[in-house]
Amino acid sequence: MDKLPIYRFLVPDDDSEIGVDAVALVDYPAIEMNWQAFNSQFVIEPKAGESEDEFMGRCIPYEINNGYEQEQAAAICYSKWSKKEFAESYTDYPKAASENAKIALRWAEENGWGDCGTPVGKERANQLANREPISRDTIARMAAFERHRQNSQKELGDGCGRLMWLAWGGDEGIEWAQRKLEQIDREKFSLKFKADKEKRIISGPLMVAELPIYRKDETGEYYGVFTKTDIYNIVKKFFKNGNTHQVNMMHDSSLMVSDVYMIESFIVDSERGIYSPKGYNLTEGSWFGSFKVDNDEVWDEYVKTGKFKGFSVEGIFQTVKIDKQPKSKIEHIIDIVKNVDSTKVDAIKDILKKANIK
Repeated sequence: MDKLPIYRFLVPDDDSEIGVDAVALVDYPAIEMNWQAFNSQFVIEPKAGESEDEFMGRCIPYEINNGYEQEQAAAICYSKWSKKEFAESYTDYPKAASENAKIALRWAEENGWGDCGTPVGKERANQLANREPISRDTIARMAAFERHRQNSQKELGDGCGRLMWLAWGGDEGIEWAQRKLEQIDREKFSLKFKADKEKRIISGPLMVAELPIYRKDETGEYYGVFTKTDIYNIVKKFFKNGNTHQVNMMHDSSLMVSDVYMIESFIVDSERGIYSPKGYNLTEGSWFGSFKVDNDEVWDEYVKTGKFKGFSVEGIFQTVKIDKQPKSKIEHIIDIVKNVDSTKVDAIKDILKKANIK
């Protein structure tokens, strides 16, 4: 997370107005987790740029949570990893996007990256410059980089804005990603939504505990996190104040929508037997919910088309600076995988190689 400060979004257990008062339907959720519609099943697959250890860190705990023994889970995940080269990917991004990435790399080679960019951003520049295949997730991240456009016209060397804008493909790359993402999701949703089109239910995470979320406002750039205690207080106030019908589009209070309302809500709490839903590796204390969409316009124009993909909460929060940076989700998961008996894992990998399982 580089050197950006981290703040806790604090929500006290009192009768103040601090808390979440509405849920927005958005195109790119800040928590980077999309909802699911029509009970569509989620399948864990390797992501572009993801290492074997990172994928195993996501996959093995997920499959164990689905009821598989440790050895079975490892076998399933290594089988999926072996199919990685066949994963769906795209190479039709503009040549100008590659050239923009090359400009960023040349400048960084001569002058250094300094404090600019994350490892992901630098990796993205190399991917685009080398015209490597990129996944739908990568395209979504490129499209979401639109939020940094206000800094894109600065000169190279004047802060990080122009350098990282070029690293992510520049104007041509990011505009292509927005069009491409809409095309991919339109095609995917048009197939996925045929099965149970009468349900009109969207389900997904509303808040993820301890997940650092990038923010930029008048105070500058930083990461914000919600603890499970704060999320519990938020949910309690949300229902106490009767906010289950308070839904808008893109955090615009003038775009409140009727006939979209919460029908299901729970906080992940393993001690009470409430686990992360299948398809999501949510941390303890995360908030998950489902909304019924009886509004024809919202359903037809925004959900079915894939224009909106997830939830984003809004409200009033206190902020408290955190001195110690928490472990990332990947670091936590890697710790889990390190506890898997390495000899068993190696044996499973040898079996899969000999059997040529793909």
